[in-house]
Amino acid sequence: MSENMKTLEAMMAASKRKDHDAFLDTLTDDIEYHWHMGTKPIRDKATMRKFLRNYEQGFDQQEWTVLNWAEKDDKILVEGMEKLYDRAKDVLIDNPFMQAIEFRDGKICKLRDYYDSARIQAPPRKETAA
Repeated sequence: MSENMKTLEAMMAASKRKDHDAFLDTLTDDIEYHWHMGTKPIRDKATMRKFLRNYEQGFDQQEWTVLNWAEKDDKILVEGMEKLYDRAKDVLIDNPFMQAIEFRDGKICKLRDYYDSARIQAPPRKETAA
């Protein structure tokens, strides 16, 4: 297994534990994260921390599984499945996804999620202190 795949697995494990510090440690300081196409990307760790807190208010990610991946140089394409509990709707959602991930110096520098947004509606934005 490549070092980049180990970094991705470390990020996923931190997410499952809800360990935001360990999650953020897998990212570069200038992370570029596209969670939902058509919205502005997250571009730093402070904003990512706020996103994680807000996301967890709306959803509980109960599983996050990589089914297939392809890797070339510092890029990985991932196909997977996640189970999300939507707190507002009180429903468990099976969410197939794709991710395009880029790495720099052993950390994730760009992350783009692709999924059926009709299945997942973003939780309302809530401002929280960093």
